[in-house]
Amino acid sequence: MITSAPQSTRCLRCGRLLTAQASVTRGTGRTCAARIAAAAESADLTAWKPQQVEAAREAIADGAVIPTGRAGLYAVSSSDGTLVYLTDAAGQTCTCKAGANGRGCWHLAAALILAAATPARRAA
Repeated sequence: MITSAPQSTRCLRCGRLLTAQASVTRGTGRTCAARIAAAAESADLTAWKPQQVEAAREAIADGAVIPTGRAGLYAVSSSDGTLVYLTDAAGQTCTCKAGANGRGCWHLAAALILAAATPARRAA
């Protein structure tokens, strides 16, 4: 009988080690998932269509929005997974075609949701 070691990964929001299978599958721990859900409700997304907000929530749930080393900057996979766009929540810009033309895209909506859920970093 072959057994595998428990899979572990790091939370996409806070970076803590995840060991629970549900958390590993989701990409975030329970607390971070709750904070992201609350941020999705409280973030100002009035400039986006409901379909874009739903696509943003799905992308977050699917782990398609990855924080980079810089606060507020996210790598977001395209809906078909072939491209990755850089999305800056602070500057409200995205490298996708819509973002390059000054229009709101679901990539930016996802970044704004995650930015609202991420605590501000303290200066050392």
